[in-house]
Amino acid sequence: MPFEWYPGAPPPILEDHSRAKLDVLRRYLRAYFDKLAADPRRDVFRLDLIDGFAGGGIFSDGGTVVPGTPLIMLEECDAARDRLNQNRIKPLRCDFKMQFVDVNPNHTAYLRQTLADRGYEVDGERVTVITSSFEDVADNIISGIRQRQPMAGRAIFLLDQTGFSQVQLKLVSHILSTLPNAEVILTFASDALINHLTLNQQLLKAVAPIGLTEQRILELIQLKGEDHGRALIQRLMRDHIREMTGATYDTPFYIRPRTSRRALWFLHLSKHPTARDVMIQCHWKNFNAFEHYGTGDFDMLGWDALNSGTLPLFHFGELDASRMRDQLLNAMPAELYELMERGPVTVDTMRQSFANRTAARFSDLDNIVLKLSQEREVDILNPDGKLRSRELSQLKGTDRIAKPRTPPFPGFFRR
Repeated sequence: MPFEWYPGAPPPILEDHSRAKLDVLRRYLRAYFDKLAADPRRDVFRLDLIDGFAGGGIFSDGGTVVPGTPLIMLEECDAARDRLNQNRIKPLRCDFKMQFVDVNPNHTAYLRQTLADRGYEVDGERVTVITSSFEDVADNIISGIRQRQPMAGRAIFLLDQTGFSQVQLKLVSHILSTLPNAEVILTFASDALINHLTLNQQLLKAVAPIGLTEQRILELIQLKGEDHGRALIQRLMRDHIREMTGATYDTPFYIRPRTSRRALWFLHLSKHPTARDVMIQCHWKNFNAFEHYGTGDFDMLGWDALNSGTLPLFHFGELDASRMRDQLLNAMPAELYELMERGPVTVDTMRQSFANRTAARFSDLDNIVLKLSQEREVDILNPDGKLRSRELSQLKGTDRIAKPRTPPFPGFFRR
């Protein structure tokens, strides 16, 4: 059931799955600020944050009032402003603008009071609360960001919908194509969609915003009855969402509520590899809340489900990390050789090619490549083509990965 806020009433009780999302959002914003402001030459940091389903701003958790997404955004912006200016000779001006949207007037009234009680000025230059559906105001929001940031277009859109069809995927595509550095974090009720799969007019109408055709629905219904059908549908839906939105990178990890056990996707969409890597690092740090179908190498989300006997759950714990490293060490040589079919590839190319297929962080991928170099299964070259030391401890994005000039064994591949 969706949360409800009523002016003058206590806030709704926070549920486990929402607690997990709030924690990851806070972690991601903190990591995002630190990553983007790392350059000491930067003197202005502009960012727009948009919450398209903002709610009332607070929850009740064990009798304690805790912040919802709007307050988390504000708190992390305030904390970043102080943290990022520590030890800087030239102050960093943090120009953050937040827009909180909700279609329910009770929610926005509650949110306005919540913000006022904490000393935030509402509807000023920094914070705006809007009573509307997100779709109805999205174009105005995007236009405003383009005026504020004509070059960078740096923005984070949080679209924490309650189902699977409240956000038009074409609108997400418009955001990512119009704003060069935008990211979208979308909650998607994957299990609810699968449970309701049946060919009728009601479902056809419900899935229209996500672009599912009658033919595609029939395909999904057929898959539902097969072995690992749920995982196969999830794989196809992931490809469908990426295709519809134009996102280059997607991080679709599961939150499974204890009450309903119906999995939600907390889906991060972007066109930039750094954004993807920052988000997946947050999932590793929040391993007790997230899980995923498949192995940790290149079978994440049932990537090779048709050939898999079982689909294990991946929980982002230390045991999963150890298994993932072993699996990658076995799987990556063949993947790299295929990638290098036409010649050496840069480390950046390797990272970007493998990003959507594994739970590995870029640092994990880099460490496997370094291990393979030490074992002479690949060579690491600098941009000029000169062989780098096999005792190298860190890769640069411009380094090139090449087939070994002197392979350990002719025709050898690790299997």
